[in-house]
Amino acid sequence: MEEKAVEIILKVCVVGAGAAGLCAARHLAADSKHFEFVVFERQGEVGGTWTYNDRIGLDEDGLPVHSSMYRDLRTNLPKEIMGFPDYPDIKGGAGSCVSHRVILDYLKSYATHFQLRQYIQFQTVVESIKLKDPSSEKWQVRVRNVGNERTDTLVFDAVIICNGHYSDPRIPRIRGLGDFKGLTMHSHDYRYPEFFAGKRVVVLGAASSGIDIATELSRSASHVHLSHDNDRLAGKGESLGFEEVVGIDGFADDKFILKDGTSVAGVDALILCTGYNFTYPFLDASCGVKIDDNYVSPLYKHLVNVEHTSMCLVGLPMTVVPFPMFHMQVRYFISTLRDKSRLPAVGVMLEDSRLKASEKRHAHKLGNAQWAYNDSLARESGVEPLPGYYELGYAAWWNLRKAHLMDYKSFDLFVSADGARVGIVVPRRDEKKQSMTP
Repeated sequence: MEEKAVEIILKVCVVGAGAAGLCAARHLAADSKHFEFVVFERQGEVGGTWTYNDRIGLDEDGLPVHSSMYRDLRTNLPKEIMGFPDYPDIKGGAGSCVSHRVILDYLKSYATHFQLRQYIQFQTVVESIKLKDPSSEKWQVRVRNVGNERTDTLVFDAVIICNGHYSDPRIPRIRGLGDFKGLTMHSHDYRYPEFFAGKRVVVLGAASSGIDIATELSRSASHVHLSHDNDRLAGKGESLGFEEVVGIDGFADDKFILKDGTSVAGVDALILCTGYNFTYPFLDASCGVKIDDNYVSPLYKHLVNVEHTSMCLVGLPMTVVPFPMFHMQVRYFISTLRDKSRLPAVGVMLEDSRLKASEKRHAHKLGNAQWAYNDSLARESGVEPLPGYYELGYAAWWNLRKAHLMDYKSFDLFVSADGARVGIVVPRRDEKKQSMTP
């Protein structure tokens, strides 16, 4: 008599119940024949970085506040291309760029729709992840409940790390800054503009958060300087509510010295919109993961730990549409655990992991390369690729943002019923007709 094959069940640890962790839970739960898993979440609800907290410093549990949301933040991507492909509709909000509350509600709805809360241990901090022993591929995970301080050590076959990377502020070294008597804060701790009413503020950094915060502050502060080394925003012919200056060289004689030799005096506050550090403080050296100026290695496809391929780190790529990318990354990794897709030889994976950017901090920046990346994950795992409207919508929105940097959030994106076309709806005050991108 032919023996029946025994199904192997893998035990999986998921770190974090933000968007990436929920996505991991959704797809692991869909394959319960092969996986048992638990999600550890340090907060009391799902949502991760999308969970706004009015507090700064420490949260209600005495832990560093995780979220970097500010009160009036609106997304810089349209909701029409932000959703997961298997749960695409983000409801709420008056337009395409919606508040963080809308996205949080969407993630809660996603968790409810796929019945994910049963798998999540809330208010649980992952303190340590390490190999159980040098010869094994088992993971020893120590967790602590922040409510009762109980500590448990558990063993898993695989680990999916989804702790996000917008919680540990990246602080630049500025010569003489210690002599500045005003307020210095990172955008991680910025919440609302009224606090800066009547103050003279310098905002350092002109990525999305820097421009957003400078624009918000211009309505309350007496004067706002946006300090950066990028191309001048005013060159786009738009009226700015703040003054652009070049980057900061240092602080001396009660003024900020700029890189062109000019200075800004009488400053009450400096807000650092200088990005975040990738940090995994719970990873033991035995995991083999190294971080150097936000270059995380060795990772195959910015995802799989080459040293121990039963571990992955979801969500590292920057300048991407994140939720659909999480969907592709998670499905790819699960396919490797199931041996549905075979990882290449170690040498091939190490070559893929090699630094290719001119600066280490840009090692995981994809931009337009994200679509080929997502397609490769789909192709190698044998799952369906992302619908085409994600790429079309991203391209249309990117072009819109370049042309209307100061007011692009007032435009709307729509997707045709068949997903083959996207269009931009211009604000009502503009008499131009809506445009359609083929």
